[in-house]
Amino acid sequence: MAEGPDDTVFEDCQFLTGSPQRFAVLAQLQERPARPTDLCDTVDATRTTIQRILAGCSERQWVVKRDGEYRLTVTGQRVLDQYTALMSEVERARAVGPLAVHLGSMAADLPAELLDPDCLTTSSEQNPLAAIDRFTDWLHEVDGDVRAISPIVTSVFNDVAVDLLETGTHIEFIIDHGVLERSASDFSDALERGVEHENIDTYVHDTPLDIGLALDRSRVCLAAYDDRNNVRAIAESDAKAVYNWAETVFDRYRARSQPLESVLSVQENKQ
Repeated sequence: MAEGPDDTVFEDCQFLTGSPQRFAVLAQLQERPARPTDLCDTVDATRTTIQRILAGCSERQWVVKRDGEYRLTVTGQRVLDQYTALMSEVERARAVGPLAVHLGSMAADLPAELLDPDCLTTSSEQNPLAAIDRFTDWLHEVDGDVRAISPIVTSVFNDVAVDLLETGTHIEFIIDHGVLERSASDFSDALERGVEHENIDTYVHDTPLDIGLALDRSRVCLAAYDDRNNVRAIAESDAKAVYNWAETVFDRYRARSQPLESVLSVQENKQ
């Protein structure tokens, strides 16, 4: 069993994270050396608190006092850099959480570009349809043919498919047996279209799906669903690395799927 950091390292981490003023002092000293009175003008803390912070940082050799001014040491700069990076990652985790929590095994090789908060749309109590609305808009904006994976069937998606087919767009679509059953009971016209229309090839995956994925000529849209199959978040990207990843994922799912016609034929033979 690997040994972790000793107690003094944890104590040092607790010291740094114990108040935002400690980070603020180090950040100000990164800009320029300063006296305690100077820091009182830029950090929201009393002189006594500033002196206490500087004493703690000096004890840990993150700062050093020269000619009456405090300045960062090289190790203090590295601690500040790493703490800044950690806060950025925690901020990213908070923003991306609605996507990450519903990804399941998909998260294992997810490209970092899809974890950029700027490419996310998430649903919330205030706007529960934000993700599904943006996903629908994305589909309406497709350029070229479409490949898609979906664990749900809705009238909204079916209507988008009709619009795409009418423009001559070719669709490759992967669903699971649960979607097939609901389509047969609630969306028979869409199911018939999935069999007969020359511009759509539908496949049925051998196990339940838990992610949504769509890609057109150059863009990717990843959708994360909750346990009730509500779209909770989507991530969009046109980065080449993301597109290559999405193609690999789609091909992997399609390799484990059967053409819709074959599945329906087997079902009919069993009846």
